Amino acid sequence: MNVSFHWSDYVMFAFWLLVYLAVGLYQRFRTPIRRQLNQWFRHKQQQNDQVKPDDVETLLLGNRQLSLFPIVSSIMASFLSAISLLGTTTEAYVYGIEFICMILAYSIAFPLAAEIYMPVYYKLRLTSAHEYLEFRFGKSVRWIASLIFCFQMWFYISLVLYAPALAISQVSGLPLWLSIITTGVVATFYTTLGGIRAVVWTDVLQLFVLTFGLLLIVIMGVVKVGGPKVLWDIAWEGKRLQSFSFSFDPLRRHSVWALAFGGAGMMLGIFGANQTQIQRYLACKDMRTARRAILLNLPMNSIFMVIQLASGLVAYAYFVDCDPIGASLVKKTDQLLPYLVMVLFDGIPVIRGLFLSIIFAASLSTLSSGVNSLATVILEDIIRPLFYYITGKDVKPKSRTLLATISSAIVGLSTVGLAFLFDIMSSNILPFAYGLFGAVGGPILAIFTLGILVPCVNQYGGIAALLSSLTVGVWLSIGAIVYPPPVPSLPLSTINCSMNVTNITQVAAGTRTLYSLSYLYYTPVSNIVALVVGLAFSAASGFNTKSPVPSQLLAWQTRIFYRRLAIPFAPQWQDRKVVTAESQISVQLQ
Repeated sequence: MNVSFHWSDYVMFAFWLLVYLAVGLYQRFRTPIRRQLNQWFRHKQQQNDQVKPDDVETLLLGNRQLSLFPIVSSIMASFLSAISLLGTTTEAYVYGIEFICMILAYSIAFPLAAEIYMPVYYKLRLTSAHEYLEFRFGKSVRWIASLIFCFQMWFYISLVLYAPALAISQVSGLPLWLSIITTGVVATFYTTLGGIRAVVWTDVLQLFVLTFGLLLIVIMGVVKVGGPKVLWDIAWEGKRLQSFSFSFDPLRRHSVWALAFGGAGMMLGIFGANQTQIQRYLACKDMRTARRAILLNLPMNSIFMVIQLASGLVAYAYFVDCDPIGASLVKKTDQLLPYLVMVLFDGIPVIRGLFLSIIFAASLSTLSSGVNSLATVILEDIIRPLFYYITGKDVKPKSRTLLATISSAIVGLSTVGLAFLFDIMSSNILPFAYGLFGAVGGPILAIFTLGILVPCVNQYGGIAALLSSLTVGVWLSIGAIVYPPPVPSLPLSTINCSMNVTNITQVAAGTRTLYSLSYLYYTPVSNIVALVVGLAFSAASGFNTKSPVPSQLLAWQTRIFYRRLAIPFAPQWQDRKVVTAESQISVQLQ
């Protein structure tokens, strides 16, 4: 069997890269292109075409005029990284389909993000979500949260760039350096030139490629194994369909409860308190569009989860008697999906190139979204406040646009450099990546949650809550890396491989400790720590009695709840609004 790419596969891959580049170029020169077309066809120029192409709000927020369809697709595509694509397939292959319970987490997290968190951000007309933290808790909390986000996102998108490139290179022989550099440079190019419009519209294309390609893999796999019934029977016999645990043990890697409730916290950290997604909400033309975009991602992500797990079941049925991991045909579990494609489509030109496009589409969508959001945070939360602190003036609009462009380029190219340092990657990247979001993203969600839902937490409580929850989250995450928890897998077999005959059941190694806590619980633990510490420090410093919180910084549900609650101390909020202006750095209250 030939496990290398045909020249036609590279042509297919290059075609899609050129398409993404073309979208970036079009969005960069969108106004002159439309103006020229209007002159040719004598059409009346649309209002949106009057926007200057170098306007910073257009670059970062699409002039706040993006419609429902591209935003829905972009939210979904930026979340469906190559890490989740490769990792979810491996999850079903090795551990069964219990991960489907993440749909329960979606059912909790998406409505909360749409109804509680998003309206607060949108009404403030922010550019960076961390501006909210300055309004609510002061500059120190904003700076700390911004630095945490920068570390988290820079590390994560570098991981997203590296992991699929490594998996494909070791299966197909495609040079690792070529994969990393090509993907990183292309994403940086169209993000820097076209801004969030280029990111959003390339996300639409990438989601189409992802969906079509995965469905093709599943359909071809089902045909190759003998049909849906044969696939079901093999998966059932291998216990892949009944691997559900209802244990309340928090040290168990996955259970229905951990996936539903721990996963809900993790998803809420991504969709309710992460600049990458919040920036898309802020780019919507109205709040109704933003709300619908979030809620529509519930069924769309659920369907895509089923497709990803189905690809894992296809892999198990196809390799049921010759496990490529046990037979050393692949070095790491995350190379399973690329290897499956190389086998399924052996001798079929172009299709392997389409799969290559699938993997890199998943990488590009997350990478470009991360670069765009990082550039926004660096400009709005670091450069502008520092410039104001030093000079007493704000950065001029043209300089902001230039700085945003330069920041995008530097961030994008730096991820390429960091990606080459990930050669000691964990063998299972999905928990590693989600653990990162739980350990570092959990504290950010915690501080936003305290701000929006708990009006009595003041500036001192906010700082203490953020630092304490960050300490606990990082401690748990590092402990799990140093003392990896035992993770038993379901049986795998190499009985029909052309090598030594074995039946493999991976036995859990090591002992269970505190660090065996499921990575899904990192976010809930961080939030509990933040609540306790935040309330304690706020109580010690008099809550917000002397300086009540403006009502605009609280969710409307919070205001209703506290109006009906008999509070034994002075009110912690009042009907004041925050006035935000692009030319202002400090908080001004009416």
